[in-house]
Amino acid sequence: MPLSAGGETADTEGLPVDRQDARTGRGNASMLRRRLLICLALVVLIGAIGGAAWVQFAPNLSFDEPSCSSPVRDPKRGGGCIASLLIPGIAVTITGTVRLSPNGDTLLLGGPLRSDTTKVILAGFNIAERRETWRTSLDDFGPDVRVAVSATGDKAAAWGAAGIRVLNLPSGTPVITVPAEALGNRLFFDVAFSENGNDILTGDASRRRSFRLAGAASESSPAPGFDPADSCRPQGHVGQSNLGSVRSRDGKTVVLLPTAISGAPVQVGRSAPSRELSAAICGTSSVGVLVGPAGWEDVTALFASFSPNNDRLAIVYAAKKPHGEWRTLIDIWDVRGSMERLASFPIRGNVGYRIGWSHDARRLAAICSTNSANDALIYAIP
Repeated sequence: MPLSAGGETADTEGLPVDRQDARTGRGNASMLRRRLLICLALVVLIGAIGGAAWVQFAPNLSFDEPSCSSPVRDPKRGGGCIASLLIPGIAVTITGTVRLSPNGDTLLLGGPLRSDTTKVILAGFNIAERRETWRTSLDDFGPDVRVAVSATGDKAAAWGAAGIRVLNLPSGTPVITVPAEALGNRLFFDVAFSENGNDILTGDASRRRSFRLAGAASESSPAPGFDPADSCRPQGHVGQSNLGSVRSRDGKTVVLLPTAISGAPVQVGRSAPSRELSAAICGTSSVGVLVGPAGWEDVTALFASFSPNNDRLAIVYAAKKPHGEWRTLIDIWDVRGSMERLASFPIRGNVGYRIGWSHDARRLAAICSTNSANDALIYAIP
């Protein structure tokens, strides 16, 4: 609002006004109106700027991501992010998986070297010291490296485009190799060690197979709990899954994810063929249906992973924020019977499939990507 031609800028508030001088009264009243209009215009302008800033930054300001504490605490004292470390030299792909050692003090992951993508490695990181302690080469491996660890922590199974490779830890000496051809040219998201550590198990619900570590890699047998039956033709991924259902490794439990991108046999508010649901739950003794928590209705279920003892389940949900950045939520469920949600961990950035359990399911690792940087986050679970 322009000022008067006389350039009236003096503050007249509180000064006495001569009621006999009409001209002076009218002049002061006009000046006060101008000041009020100027103040009102400034308030409107500031409000507009503030509103624009809120639209721009509100998703970040309202995103409640707990910070990681240091040093590492006892997980039994409560849940939350307890440690983080930078993974600078290894490109852990979005569809790779990671794993924690049985006691949770070492993170195992693999992928191509950023300095030379033709070289693929498997490495171990000391979480407390935040540094790499060993690495071994995975020759002829594809870029997607997925890893599992035996209950004793002395062996690891890595699998990718070349098949499955079992290694002694930390030396990296090979134990057996199961080529992709022996798996019917179909690789799955899960490989697990048997309870006694003498076998590895892999395959989906209809082709679950067990391979002896001491025998020939091509000799396989049906895995326990997955014997074929004439009246039942089970379908779906076992242990870990990127589809709408996941079956526990003992074959007893199936969890359905209506918010998955694809392959959901149950979709809330929609009708689906019953034969798909029948195949997903065939042969199991319990079924659970999970949806995202309140306030995260826009997310999609990307990945699900049973803990090594099949007592807990981690679900990775993801969605893009208005400006193209990712936000992730990891839900942890007790699936022993009550289907109780134990914890929820919001994360800035993209996690994808890159999560991994400790053997006792008290800790979970997640690799998060933000602006091309990879950070490993370690969570304690009550």
